[in-house]
Parts: sequence; structure tokens; C-alpha cells
Amino acid sequence: MVGDVHRLPVLWHAATMDKRRWFILIATSLMAAATLLWLQGRYEKGDMRNALELVQTYHSRAGVSIPDLLSYRHPQKGIQWSTAVENSCFQHIRVHAVVSGDPGQEPTVYAFAVDINGPSIHPANDNGQLLLGLMDEPLPVASTSASSEPTAVLTASASSEPTAVPVVPAASASSEPTPLPAASAPASASSEASP
Repeated sequence: MVGDVHRLPVLWHAATMDKRRWFILIATSLMAAATLLWLQGRYEKGDMRNALELVQTYHSRAGVSIPDLLSYRHPQKGIQWSTAVENSCFQHIRVHAVVSGDPGQEPTVYAFAVDINGPSIHPANDNGQLLLGLMDEPLPVASTSASSEPTAVLTASASSEPTAVPVVPAASASSEPTPLPAASAPASASSEASP
């Protein structure tokens, strides 16, 4: 017990030395944490940028892209894109395409879950599922003729003189597009709808 009294000044001196060491340890830990958070933020920004690019540049086998189909379904409407991280470890990103509606209407939201590692795009809501289902159908091609008046095409047959056949003008860019065929509802949705 007498020996413990003599150790007291040594322990106090060691405690003051430990304060400096604790300060250095805490400062180094905070710098390491800040660096890791900064790096994680950079990775997430890169993943979100890549997911948005993947959704905007994806083309189906029919040659239809998601922005083209959105522009076709919602002519002259603004489309705003946003991204959010679902799972940073697995690089799963959610991409939203928000189409502004008419005044008094809610905007239409198309959501897609993107797996960067795949890469693959999955629907994240019913509108996204509908849109991805419609991508297998080619979009109608609008004619860009300079004349808006009907014209005639001359045809010839072996037994008669050439005759004029009237041609119906192509739909102009300002007219409403014809709707694409609706995608079939999933089996679970049809079973829930029936009483």
C-alpha cells in the first residue's frame, strides 16, 4: 500500500501525456471519418450519374428509349429527372422521371430501380412497369412533309393510262399522337380487381 502512494505522481504525469495522445487520436479519427464520408459521397454521385445515364440512354429491341416514350406519351410536357440511393453497398439507385401535369393535376411519376452492377433497369412503381412494358412496341413515325395539303400520286397499270390517287396527309407535329396499345395488367392486379 505504501508503494501505491509513491506511484500517484507518476500516474498523474502519465495522464497528462495521455491527454495529448487522446487529442491526436481523436483528431486523426475525425479526419479519417471525414475523408471516408467525402469518398462515399463521390462514389454515390458517380453511381447516381451513371444510373441516370443508363435510364436515359437505354433502348429496347424495338429501338424505343425511355425519354422518347415519355415525350410521346406526354407531348409538350416538362420531364424532370431525379435520383436517390436505395442501397450504396449494392449500388442500387432509384431514378424518377416526373412529368408535369396540366394545372390542377398531379404530376405523373415514373420510377425505376437501377442496379449499376448488372447493369439492369427494373420498374419501381406501376407507371414504371407500364412504361417498360410499352417499350417493346415501336413508336409510330411521324412524317415531316413540307406541304400540309393533300397530294396525289400517279399510278400506272398495264391496261390503262396513269390515274391520280389521292394521298391522305401525314399527321402534323401539332396533332395529338395516337395512343400506343396499353400494356397488359399483371396477373396479381387483375385478381385483386375482381370481386
